[in-house]
Amino acid sequence: GSRLSPETMRAYMITFKEFVRYVDKPLTQMAQEDVEYYLRIKYREGNSTVSLNNKRRKLNALFEWMRKGGMIIRNPVESTEKFSEIMKPIDHMGPEEVDQLKTGCKTKRDRALIEWMRCTATRKGEIPDVKISQVDWQKGQVMIYGSKGRAYRIVCLDSVALKYLREYINERGVDLMSDQPLFTHCRGDMQKALSKSGIYSEIKRIAANSGITRRVYPHLFRKTTATNILKRGGTDSDAGEYLGHKPQGVTARHYAFRSEDHTVKIFESFVAMI
Repeated sequence: GSRLSPETMRAYMITFKEFVRYVDKPLTQMAQEDVEYYLRIKYREGNSTVSLNNKRRKLNALFEWMRKGGMIIRNPVESTEKFSEIMKPIDHMGPEEVDQLKTGCKTKRDRALIEWMRCTATRKGEIPDVKISQVDWQKGQVMIYGSKGRAYRIVCLDSVALKYLREYINERGVDLMSDQPLFTHCRGDMQKALSKSGIYSEIKRIAANSGITRRVYPHLFRKTTATNILKRGGTDSDAGEYLGHKPQGVTARHYAFRSEDHTVKIFESFVAMI
């Protein structure tokens, strides 16, 4: 229990107390139908499926702890079904907004950065470490190290993105096989990688130049790419795979190995400009 923050502990306690209030019996005597009864009431009260699954997860943690401590023989939450979560529309940019964003690009680096984000949907923290030489300029593929999943994965670039990246690298007068960072400062030490916060402020500046009134931030590109994959007929797991999410649950157990070919196919089918 010591791994949980005080806020998290408080949230857990609220759920536990509420559960006992609704199902008036000792925790050691709770059965599966009691858990289902409680969740059904919360459902009728208008709780979202996401919130119901959170309550279920917290109760599961409580009963798992009791089971391990020998207070109960089986965890009553174990066999209860999870609620299928209806995904809320994700904040994303429409094609016309992405086009408007391009009008805010004042330098070759601006445009290269926007095209990179559109194609790769990388996290801002994954970009500073990318070297020019990591880009396979023929295939339009880049092997990057995922800051969150702590694993390598392939991201792709279409011909449009490659064109603008090449123009930006050429303007810097650097070779395509250079070990310099892919995105660097435009002033001062021009071989210094653009930092995480640098990428954030550059994207904000490009958005302000373009006259877009909505908030534009690096993560919005990830959401936009994921949304486009789904809109073009890809699945949730295609989107997750391309963004470098670790597969969860059953998927993780059965399909831990992801082939690079599959990632490239997802990109070609659902992300690249045709």
